[in-house]
Amino acid sequence: MMNDSRPVFVLSSSWRSGSTLLQRFITATGEVLVWGETGGALNALADALAGWEQITADSTRRFPGGIGGKGEAAYNKLVAAPRAEHAGLWIANLSPPYSDIAAELRAMFDTLYGQRARSLGYPRYGIKETRCDLATARQLHGLFPDARFIFLVRDPFDVMLSLKRRNWMGREPGHATLKYYADHWRVRSLQFRQADFGLAVRYEDFIADAALQDRILDYLGIAARPPADFTRTSQVDWRAANQSRLDAWERARLRYWLSDEMKQWGYT
Repeated sequence: MMNDSRPVFVLSSSWRSGSTLLQRFITATGEVLVWGETGGALNALADALAGWEQITADSTRRFPGGIGGKGEAAYNKLVAAPRAEHAGLWIANLSPPYSDIAAELRAMFDTLYGQRARSLGYPRYGIKETRCDLATARQLHGLFPDARFIFLVRDPFDVMLSLKRRNWMGREPGHATLKYYADHWRVRSLQFRQADFGLAVRYEDFIADAALQDRILDYLGIAARPPADFTRTSQVDWRAANQSRLDAWERARLRYWLSDEMKQWGYT
């Protein structure tokens, strides 16, 4: 089976936003196995890539953390010099070329995810994550120029209700937890609107609009289609015994914090 270099990244603006349903929907085509969340590892990888890019770059380039460290230039000088002279060279930022680092990381992803997907009969692989912001997505896009990105957003009131019914995912209930989840949704939803790549999708539209489902799969380069009623009949979920509602204070706080961004997405 051929190695397809077009991974799929499903990134949602919050937990409880329907990313698992979208993950299963894509996997149901039989063409892409979308792996589960990484626990924030994609963010750590993006930070590492940013660090390598800075330390290898020329000193004329500026980065948030400072100027380029000329690590790749130091490597080229080392290669050109006799071994006896190596210790006398400036090697404080000595580094392999960034292109080689990126190639090794792509190979690592293929070993971890791609090869296993192919062994299970899927030509391609993907990853879904709820913690990634646009900065991480941009680093992934740079690492995988042919990758496909879905940015998923759901009405934050439904998100917060689902989180509350699941006991706030282990966080203590109260102002701090509500603010944490609200900020998480707001920042990522705003950033997803600003992305100049990928496809931004509202969960509510995804589950209701068959034409949008086709558009998503076309964008991903997937020819096969899941059963027509997949989003309606797929019921695998972490069910909640708690049936509480958002109270008036919680709803008022959410509107105060999120109303501007909600309007941008058509949520009222």
